[in-house]
Amino acid sequence: MTTVTRTKISNSGISGTPSVIIDKGGKIIALSAEFKKLVPAATAQSIFFELFEEEKLLTLQRIFIDVRKYETISKDTINFETESGIANYDVVISPLRSDNNIYFIVNFYTAGQNISTSETQKFWIASSELEKISDDKKIHSIINKIKLTYPFTFIEKAKIQKEINELEDYFWIKDTFSKYLLVNDKYAESLGFKTSQIENKNEEEFLPKYLTNLYKTIDAYIFGSSNSVIVDSIATPIVGGTARDLSIVQFPLCDLDNNVVALIGFSKKNESAQTETKGIPNSLIFTELPFAIALADKDFKFRGVSKELIELMSLNPKLDLFGQGLSKVFEKKFLQILEEYNKDENITGPHTFNYVFVERNNLHAVVLLQKIFDENERFIGTQISLNKKSDYDSETEAKAKMYDAIIQHSSEAMFIYDIENLKFLEVNDVALNLYGYKRIDFLNMDLTDLYAPEDIQTIIESGESKSGKGIYSGPWRHKKSDGSSVLVELNRSSIDFNNKKAHLNIVRNVSEQSELKRKIQVLETAYENTSDAIISTDKDGFITDINDQVTKKLGYSKKDLETRPFITLLSDDDRAKVNKNIFHSGLLKPLTIDVGFKKTTGSIQSAAIISTPIKNYNGEIESFCLIVKLIEEPVAVKDLAHSQGDNILQIDPPFLSNIFHEILTPINVILGFTQELGESIPAPNEEQKEAIDIIRENQKLLLQIMDNAVEYSTLEQKVIKFRPEEFKFVDILEELKENIRKTAEDKKVVMDYGKISTSIMMETDKTKFLSLLSLFVKFAIQITKENAVYLSASVYESDYCAVRIKDNRNGITPYLLKAFNELFSADENMSRKNYGFSRFSVKLAKKEIDLLSVRKETIMKEGEANEFALIVPLKFVAGDNEKMEVESVTPVKKPESINASKQFSKLNVEQKNAEIIPVKDSMALELGLLSCLYLEDQVDSQMLFKVQFKDLKSIEFAPSFENALPLLKTKKFDFIVMDINLQGEYNGLDALRIIRKMPGFRSVPIIASTAYVQPGARDNFIAAGFSDFVSKPLLREKLLEVLRNLFQG
Repeated sequence: MTTVTRTKISNSGISGTPSVIIDKGGKIIALSAEFKKLVPAATAQSIFFELFEEEKLLTLQRIFIDVRKYETISKDTINFETESGIANYDVVISPLRSDNNIYFIVNFYTAGQNISTSETQKFWIASSELEKISDDKKIHSIINKIKLTYPFTFIEKAKIQKEINELEDYFWIKDTFSKYLLVNDKYAESLGFKTSQIENKNEEEFLPKYLTNLYKTIDAYIFGSSNSVIVDSIATPIVGGTARDLSIVQFPLCDLDNNVVALIGFSKKNESAQTETKGIPNSLIFTELPFAIALADKDFKFRGVSKELIELMSLNPKLDLFGQGLSKVFEKKFLQILEEYNKDENITGPHTFNYVFVERNNLHAVVLLQKIFDENERFIGTQISLNKKSDYDSETEAKAKMYDAIIQHSSEAMFIYDIENLKFLEVNDVALNLYGYKRIDFLNMDLTDLYAPEDIQTIIESGESKSGKGIYSGPWRHKKSDGSSVLVELNRSSIDFNNKKAHLNIVRNVSEQSELKRKIQVLETAYENTSDAIISTDKDGFITDINDQVTKKLGYSKKDLETRPFITLLSDDDRAKVNKNIFHSGLLKPLTIDVGFKKTTGSIQSAAIISTPIKNYNGEIESFCLIVKLIEEPVAVKDLAHSQGDNILQIDPPFLSNIFHEILTPINVILGFTQELGESIPAPNEEQKEAIDIIRENQKLLLQIMDNAVEYSTLEQKVIKFRPEEFKFVDILEELKENIRKTAEDKKVVMDYGKISTSIMMETDKTKFLSLLSLFVKFAIQITKENAVYLSASVYESDYCAVRIKDNRNGITPYLLKAFNELFSADENMSRKNYGFSRFSVKLAKKEIDLLSVRKETIMKEGEANEFALIVPLKFVAGDNEKMEVESVTPVKKPESINASKQFSKLNVEQKNAEIIPVKDSMALELGLLSCLYLEDQVDSQMLFKVQFKDLKSIEFAPSFENALPLLKTKKFDFIVMDINLQGEYNGLDALRIIRKMPGFRSVPIIASTAYVQPGARDNFIAAGFSDFVSKPLLREKLLEVLRNLFQG
């Protein structure tokens, strides 16, 4: 015989529990006899908190403040001296809302009051024992029929299917391989399928892995023992999560030899769930409450009723309703509303509505329903509060109906939100369509949900803006349900809605208008600032407008050209061509024509005209936009740059080196902070993005120039340390590839390898040779118009190594060959003018060519240029004119050729282009597992942080260290974010030192934050003991990066 142990919760709290009800000021409204015994000094109208000494008082005040602030259940433990010694009590404070007032019920449970008891059940299911597991007669009948008819015929199966579909519980039969043989509609619906889709398929296809693993264990036990199993409070696949009140029963269907041939499973409600009502106090405590209130358990029975409710409902004052059904007082329609509210798992907050109790002399009342949950968040009952409506309330209701009619029938998007907490109170279908939400989802949101984290500040701005009659403010950026944005203008009015101060917002979608304005601005900017001459004409070719470039380039003023035919500006030979192909063609596409254009001097200049037809709303041509691109003739210009270039570097080389070193550090600082400023813009516009990109590109260029200039000036001093060493050419290829990687990525050019001999041994200064080789390849990448360059190397004339490059598999293109010849010519200004290289980069390359005794050569093949090469001596030869300090080096042992051959056997002409594969971020941070304490004295900063990190497990806020202390003493946090400037006597640095000494917080990450950022701030804060530092505003990505570093290393 096998047994199973279940835990039951005792029904303390129904009777015998010390309980008291207080108002928000702490005055006792009602108290139970048990509380009077526990605290003899307690009386009605006395102040609850004056009954306790300081230690208990601090605990009670703290949890009371939490309940008042968040309107949720809060609890802690205190002790009392009793006749039998010190007794610990769990104090649970719950909010009790009535109309516009709020009260609080305080229950004192003896610590450890929930006693675990064991209940033994037999697993073997015989007919006699089935009665003990389920009292459902339908289940008994169905199981008996299954025993008689299994295995089923088609007709018998259909009969059984019909009966199990009528059950309110889940029911299924599966074979010994966990394949479903029969399921009812209730069970199939909970899985999201139809019965026909589930039958004859394995349960693994429908259940989550944790459930299938559980059922495998249970099934194996049943097959081996022929016993039954009951699983309490099992997590089921029902939409909505865990079915806390269900037990799953599985027992075997055996043949005559007692072999298990199938498993029968069904669900049933837990007995404990049906009877447990912990958290609902006894009825006597509610009797004297000064408002109409009743508490009902989930079986629709009264657990407490105030005298005010009995009087309001015109009932006999002596009537005892405790334990009676709600139908004794409330009519059927009202109970249907209550049942729907209780069943809706999406609603956990209060529900307020107007109701007329027809059976109670047409009593008009405002009804407030509030679900009650125990400390395990299980639903145990409902609070029902009634407030009789006055004439003023009727007037307010009439206004509400008027508002409702206006909102629902308006063609404009509208919503109403509560001024106090920003929660939405009403919305019309037009707004729901605009934002993409369902009505129930929208009404569970607040105004902040319409704003992206970076736009939270605009809530304050929009709240401060004053909208007059018919005047819209904005535009504001709102967030839709799919994450996309919509630009809206708002017209806001202050109203009273359902006894709440509210704002009625009329929403106008201006996304299309805004985009149209943006495009118009772009076009206007281009029109006014382009270097091209632009002429507008009507559909017949008469000029209507010109831009300033027409006057600058052609000499015509706007007055000269207005209403003048465009063709009069062309040469005689081109007039007919333009009329035919543009004005009289009827073509709706842009067209380019080469013409001769007349200037005011009468001379003809070649030009290209780009004609674009402009269409009206019917798609017909109503005008033309003509862009005139003059073809400039080459003019001989004296090369002043060349004449000045020879003297540009005649400064003393040591002085040049020192000056570059002096200015390199401040330039790096300026560039770094410029980049920081660019990255701190959360949503840059197009102009800002362009400016940031220009800064970044020039930053790279400036750093490259400075590095090359410093290195060149050092070499120019001619006190050069030269360190020849022996190495294999293939040994430097990986470092070469890394040196040119960024240039290759920016230019989108791949560096590939041709034939490279693995046996090439060189003896030269490896560092300077690698520098020269990197410049050589970078020049090729930046010059070529192809998408790849190919590097080859081989022994040349027995004593040299030829490092060759080309940009086509078949050979070097004429463009690259010409560029290399110009690049290494005597005229360095050509490289800057034609190819954009810094003169310092070219000078450095030339200097290194001289130092390494390298010569340049074009490699020919079949009489044509095939590659451009640097011919490098295999053994170091110093330049004749250079003064060098040659360092001796220890000879490097020559590696075995077989290893080198194996290592670089893949370097050949057939090698494929390398692909850059993005690395996925495998270090995803699970915010849902982290809790945070944020010490911040600014409410708007708290709001921004809360919206930015709503997916954290929990967030607690404190404006000062004094307010944070109770939280630090009672709760554990995974990390703390602390503003340096706080309210109270302690700043962030003081608080840091104290927290580090508190138990459990020695190693908890504490992140400093401030708006007053100074250079070195992060290092200073870390040196002071903080884990890291983030500057304000605390945007999501900035803090996420710090958290990844702290938690993931």
